[in-house]
Amino acid sequence: MGVSFSLVLTSLSLASFLWNSISEDDSPVTWALQALDSFGNAATVLLLSGSHRLPALSQRMSRHVRPVQHRAVPAKEWSPDWQAKVEELSLRGMTLRSLLQFYHEDLPSVQDWMYVPKEHRTRDVVRRVIIPFTSKEETAYAVSALNRDGAQRPAVMVSHNWGNCFKDLLAAVISDALGESCFNLVAQLLEDDCDVLAGILARSSRLDDRYWICAFAVNQHMSICHSNPYDRDPLTTELHPVCNCKCVNISDPDGHSAPSEINKFDEMMSHLANTGGCRQVIAVDRSFDLFSRAWCVAEIAEGRRLHMSQSLKLASKAIIQQRARSLGKLDVRNMRASSETDKELILNKIKNQRSKNIDDFNVELQSLIFDPESGLMATWHAMDSLQQMGEVGRLIRWGLADAGTGKVWRAWETCE
Repeated sequence: MGVSFSLVLTSLSLASFLWNSISEDDSPVTWALQALDSFGNAATVLLLSGSHRLPALSQRMSRHVRPVQHRAVPAKEWSPDWQAKVEELSLRGMTLRSLLQFYHEDLPSVQDWMYVPKEHRTRDVVRRVIIPFTSKEETAYAVSALNRDGAQRPAVMVSHNWGNCFKDLLAAVISDALGESCFNLVAQLLEDDCDVLAGILARSSRLDDRYWICAFAVNQHMSICHSNPYDRDPLTTELHPVCNCKCVNISDPDGHSAPSEINKFDEMMSHLANTGGCRQVIAVDRSFDLFSRAWCVAEIAEGRRLHMSQSLKLASKAIIQQRARSLGKLDVRNMRASSETDKELILNKIKNQRSKNIDDFNVELQSLIFDPESGLMATWHAMDSLQQMGEVGRLIRWGLADAGTGKVWRAWETCE
């Protein structure tokens, strides 16, 4: 029935489109039929998927998505300078409006370098855009004059690896704001038409949502800008240039430097969790490399310890089938970090802060990911199933987002 309904509406819409092309007028009838056509397509998807037969799914899945109750974390003996830096970092969130403007305006304006969405990673964008653009101010991008909305307290902290495609990182963030469990469609639209995404975010009142992303929140001029031993452009294989600013890169081999901005993520997460709350979005790259990075896994484990609401953002359902097995033998001892010193710092923090040996931590890590009731995978499947129940409204929202140009549907087909 759904297929027939969709075909009828599609035929009517096509006829109206042809008439409209001849008359060169914007007919209200045409727009109405296009809307009905989108509804017909959505109804077809709903009927074929069987989602209409799952009235109790929301109640069953709600057992996986537990209400978050932030647990009080004992106050730590931080020095005044350490405390001040933690509080400073915790106010460096960016709105989605600012992040989209960075993507749409700043990235294309770089001289002597062309951003290629499918190829360039977050580390490439940091080296070729964020560091050069903030060199004059010698600040984090979030607090620079380039951040149109200014730095703000974030509602969401994003955990990600710098080897992830930058387009996919931003797509994961936007997908979170729109309640999407997968980010493939958004990633494709970032390539095809950024304005479509800006429009749907505006209509959904999501442009002011605030996210904390380390690439923008940390002052790279205090940490990495003057040296680059290994970050190469994936297209030219050339090392990215270093910065010529006068800021001093802080050396912090023991992780105890008060001015450093890269040794306080746990404390910042604790501060956010206990001063109004903060969610954690885990932007997973297509290769699942995030789960092999020691800093990322430690960050995710800390979010769970703090009882932060956590959600995975994956490229597609197929990615889980292809990659999930690779997570079955995770061992933090085998994970990678930027240096052996960093890796030792992480392992020592696990032993000291959690009073556990590494084997116990690995067991907890498996539970964090695979627990059938509260694990990250279970939570993701619950969200995806609930999204399927609302498939009609979701498809209509996306179908009408491009004002009838068909860009969204073409992007959808590309993602399939």
